[in-house]
Amino acid sequence: MQVEGELIFEMKAAMRTPTSSLDPGIPLRVTLLWGAIYGALWSLAPGILNELLRMSRPGEAMTTILTGIITGVLVSVTLAPFLRKTRHWQAALLGILSLPMGAWLFGFLISWCHWGVMKLTGIHYRFVMQIVEPPGYVFGPLKAARDYALYSTLSPFGLLFIPLAVLTTLHLRSKMLRRNSGPMAVEGTSG
Repeated sequence: MQVEGELIFEMKAAMRTPTSSLDPGIPLRVTLLWGAIYGALWSLAPGILNELLRMSRPGEAMTTILTGIITGVLVSVTLAPFLRKTRHWQAALLGILSLPMGAWLFGFLISWCHWGVMKLTGIHYRFVMQIVEPPGYVFGPLKAARDYALYSTLSPFGLLFIPLAVLTTLHLRSKMLRRNSGPMAVEGTSG
C-alpha cells in the first residue's frame, strides 16, 4: 500500500509539470510559451520588410503571424535540449545558427500556409502566385525558404538579425535554466 501511494504521488507530480519529450528536464510549457512569443515577435521582421502585415490584406497578416508562432515553437523545441547543457558562448553560437534555420523554416512554412489558404478559399497571397496556365499558380516553398535564410543572414539586415537571434536564444536559455533551478522546481527537473 505504501508503494502504491508513492507511485500515485509521483504520477500526480509528473502530470503537473509536463516535460519536453526531447529533454525530460525542460518543462514543455516553458519551451512552447517562449517559442510562441519569440515567433510572433520575429514574424514582424518579414512582416514589415516584405509588407506581409498590410492591413489591406488581414488574411496575409494573420498567416504571417501564425507562421511566425509555429516557426518560433519549432526552433525553440529544436534548441531546447542543447541550450540547457551548453555554456554561455555555446548558446550564443547556437543563436547565430538558429537564425538561418528559423528563416528557412519560416519561408517554407509560410509558402505552405499560403498554399493552404489558396486551396481552401481561392485567395492568392504572395507565396502562391496566380498565373493563367494550368495549374493556375506558381508555388516554390524551397525557393522561398532559401531566400529567407540567405536574406536574413547575408544581407545588411543580418547586422541586426544576428544579434537579435543570439539575444532571443540566450533569453530562452536563461528562462529554461531559471525554471529548472528555481525554488519551485519539481524534484527531478532541476539542473
